Amino acid sequence: MNMKKIIHEELGQELEKIGFHYVSGERLFWPYEREKDGIKQEIMVARDRYEKGYIKVIFHTNAYMQKPREFNDFVLEEGAKHWDFWGFDNEEELRDVLKEFKRLIFTYGLDFLETISRPATDAVPTVEKQRYLYEHHQELCKKYQEELGTEGKSAEEVIGIINQKMEEILDRPYAEIEDMLMGFAALYGHTICWGDRGEWVWNEEKGWCQIEKVLGLRRAEYILNLVVYEWDYWRKHKDIKTRGLSWKYEAIIKDYYIKHPEERP
Repeated sequence: MNMKKIIHEELGQELEKIGFHYVSGERLFWPYEREKDGIKQEIMVARDRYEKGYIKVIFHTNAYMQKPREFNDFVLEEGAKHWDFWGFDNEEELRDVLKEFKRLIFTYGLDFLETISRPATDAVPTVEKQRYLYEHHQELCKKYQEELGTEGKSAEEVIGIINQKMEEILDRPYAEIEDMLMGFAALYGHTICWGDRGEWVWNEEKGWCQIEKVLGLRRAEYILNLVVYEWDYWRKHKDIKTRGLSWKYEAIIKDYYIKHPEERP
């Protein structure tokens, strides 16, 4: 069966009428995209990698912190609520499944796509803050080293202090503490790089400050996003046992010592 052709006939043609267009996807994926109000929206048919006769629909946008969703995330109808992949044995059954996908998309999916076209949180690092961090990370790091008294402490101790300070501001609005989180990001970034063993770069496409070649490794960290996400997760879930910043550093040094076993303490 020509999956691309059948999907286009049963679903793609209707999506094109409302501004979507087919984009070349990876094997087993047939995505349709459009841009609306500056946000990329995607509806994609995906086939199970092991069972050829099973497909599903994935909804995704590039709105901040929004994750891919499926019918069972938002449709309450019995079948859509409980099924992951939808099965078919022949072309006729495939077309029937795609017709049902089309009904669900136009009944529920398009409205839901608008919902996930908004940021998943109010804690969104702005391009201006990202740029400021990129341009001033060294002076911010020095400032917060002095304020938090971290000079001469181990990386683990510094990250522990950052975690403690973030715990203390969980009840404050993001707008009040975003500059503080930016300072924490500068300090954390230099800490995981053991000072200057990383390249701070500006990602023009995303409008993000990131650190590449952390400790000389093939790693890139979106440093402000990482710190803001940790704080935001804690305040939403009331779960300060999740130590993402610490776990991230542990993963980095594990990779480092695999590459440089002679330096292992």
